[in-house]
Amino acid sequence: MPSRCHRLAVSLLAAGFLASLPGCIIVSVNRPAYERSTSFSTGMGKRIGVELGDVAPATAAQAGVVAERSSIITRVVTGSAADRAGLQAWDIITHVDGRDWATTSALREAVRSKNVGQTIDLTVVRGGKANTIAVVIEHD
Repeated sequence: MPSRCHRLAVSLLAAGFLASLPGCIIVSVNRPAYERSTSFSTGMGKRIGVELGDVAPATAAQAGVVAERSSIITRVVTGSAADRAGLQAWDIITHVDGRDWATTSALREAVRSKNVGQTIDLTVVRGGKANTIAVVIEHD
């Protein structure tokens, strides 16, 4: 479900206003990864409970990952499957179910392809170390 901030931003944009809302993340193609985020819900009643962004080239270089094949977690929803699995904000996702294509769209498609209750294996880089974490798909 979109946050109150998101709904307000969409309403302002739909009304023709371009505004910056304190504490809000607004999706924009010209902003660094940390300033944009995609609320991660498939729209099909399934989720894992994260918000994702693109990995900035400098961050990718520091972490030793390929920016174009990865995504970064900008927020973990408290109490969600991702939270229970141990995912954290700023984890860089490099693999989805063993495939080294972990863009936001690849992760969204992987969640869509699963049933509620099934798991998805995410390889994340945190603190320079890669770990694979199984996350259960849950209802939106």
